[in-house]
Amino acid sequence: MGFSPERYLDNKDGMGKLISFPFLCLAIVIVTYGTFGWYVGSSAITWSHWFTNQGEAWGWVLREDAIFLLLHVLAAGVVLLITASLAAPVAIITIVFGSSFKSDTKAIVAVLLWSFVAVVMIRWIGYFSRILLLLSAAILAKLELQKLGYAQWLVMLLLILICLGGFALGLLGYYQLH
Repeated sequence: MGFSPERYLDNKDGMGKLISFPFLCLAIVIVTYGTFGWYVGSSAITWSHWFTNQGEAWGWVLREDAIFLLLHVLAAGVVLLITASLAAPVAIITIVFGSSFKSDTKAIVAVLLWSFVAVVMIRWIGYFSRILLLLSAAILAKLELQKLGYAQWLVMLLLILICLGGFALGLLGYYQLH
């Protein structure tokens, strides 16, 4: 009678689902989004001060605390956008790439536009790599949850809660420790 993992994973009382729940995968997602929250918290003061100075030069009448809050809302919006983009990736790819090559003129414009996008991504590779890391972590969690057989709506709800929760934990951690 040795150890048999099948005995623990194949039981019918629900514990098998709990044991096979992807805790490591979701921990990676929480740490990734928590790190993003920490980064936003650490750079929000600098960015809000810069935007306030630029706004005064351009004639804006925005206070620094309003810009500070707006930066946090924008970062949470990025988290939601990344998570929501996983709901229907085929539809998004079809919208973005589908109608670009139906005529020669559209193909030339699409190639020029995507060339510009590629240059912008290379120019700001640091920011793009952060977004790509967030997207990769969310894709990993989505695949793990789908592998367990959860419904699509439940997978998206769990992803939104986990990603926003990790982001909020990172923000709170930064503001509590600094």
